[in-house]
Amino acid sequence: MCAMDVTLDVGDERYPGRLNVPDAETDSGILMVPGAGHGPFGDVFLRFARTAANSGHQVARFETWPFPTDLEAKTDADFAAELEASVDFLRDRGCETITVVAKSFGGRIALWHLPEAVDRLVLWAPAILAGDHDDEPSISDDDLASIEIPVRLLQGDEDTLSMENAAALVDALPTGELVELPGEDHSFRRDHERVIAETMSFLPESPTHD
Repeated sequence: MCAMDVTLDVGDERYPGRLNVPDAETDSGILMVPGAGHGPFGDVFLRFARTAANSGHQVARFETWPFPTDLEAKTDADFAAELEASVDFLRDRGCETITVVAKSFGGRIALWHLPEAVDRLVLWAPAILAGDHDDEPSISDDDLASIEIPVRLLQGDEDTLSMENAAALVDALPTGELVELPGEDHSFRRDHERVIAETMSFLPESPTHD
């Protein structure tokens, strides 16, 4: 496995990124999307990227909002374009199967703007409410029902976001499943091994080829 610095081009903007690549050629790609308050390069993101690459997946991570002011300036169209460009980046590297792993705010963005080319989705404590809520970021049951790819949602039972909300999100998804993480909070820093194992077990099998 090797890691390299890469760049994501989105319109006139260029964003720094990191790509973890397995030793063998592979057609499986993973895009990691971070939360609002941290980048995609440390903690569980780094450990998962290394684990997945060692298991035969290309893993891309991009920092498209390095500071809170950058995040506040973005529109829904910006988020959608960044997701599309990130998936295209992996497609251009020969990835035929794309999995998105998205944390917190990133999970919200993934649910709102999931590119059609994505084959499966893993949500780490998505920061979004199930149902229609005028005063909070939310997603309707109809919009969830339109996401036909397999989705696994990991949620800690000590998160400020309730397990009931996580269950409601999953119930509205055609092929969704919920994994409860005992003792885990919203940071996903307490049990990296469990988070990584539950995510890895949802990935495509036999991704590498000669």
